[in-house]
Amino acid sequence: MHDQHKVVSAALRAVGNIVTGDDQQTQVILNCSALMCLQHLIMSPKESIRKEACWAVSNITAGNRQQIQSVIDANIFPSLIEILQKAEFKTRKEAVWAITNATSGGTPDQIRYLIQQGCIEPFCELLTLLDAKIIQVALNGLENILKLGEEEAKQTGGVNPYVVAIEECYGLDKIEFLQSHENVEIYQKAFDIIEHYFGSEEEDTRLAPCVSQNAATGVSEFTFATPSAGNGAACDSTTMLTPGSGAGGGGFNF
Repeated sequence: MHDQHKVVSAALRAVGNIVTGDDQQTQVILNCSALMCLQHLIMSPKESIRKEACWAVSNITAGNRQQIQSVIDANIFPSLIEILQKAEFKTRKEAVWAITNATSGGTPDQIRYLIQQGCIEPFCELLTLLDAKIIQVALNGLENILKLGEEEAKQTGGVNPYVVAIEECYGLDKIEFLQSHENVEIYQKAFDIIEHYFGSEEEDTRLAPCVSQNAATGVSEFTFATPSAGNGAACDSTTMLTPGSGAGGGGFNF
């Protein structure tokens, strides 16, 4: 690995551009042991390098199932899931693409592996960001997981296990709130997910989102206060956000 960031960045960009091509071009890169290098670069102390490495991996996971398996075998997904929780916004955005692509094109076993690594909770947390694209990508990932759970439920005669997992990390509350989103695609996706997988449950009107600043990333996010018995949600009126209102000069204006 070269010790100069500029050289690494240029080489990484070249590799990333190649893997945006077809599966055969991507495979040429994989045959050069690129994943071992990408695993190292994903944990780089330099944020721009981490972002580029996640972008390159996202193009690999958009490939075929064998290529997704190569990423699994290189033990890269645990690092990507960690990035979803801790990294700067732009890097998190590339990481969620990488994981969602794998849920879209992966086998049931590969998707189960991602679930076992803990991707559901950070997917749900991304639904609170004030960025339409990252919300859409996270919703797509959750929907792919719910589809797998639906098939498992049909085979076992039980319930969809991932419905329960999403509810346990307050994901349902976040998806319900997105039904009021001004972006039509987000609204429709949230509506479809709830209607298909969660049934017609009454909305908990006591649960209201607040806008807060994430101290680690500096990104504005929705937070959901859990109401105590007999009381409303714990949001202050100055931080309460409703569709069309402003928050920090931005609100829902994407």
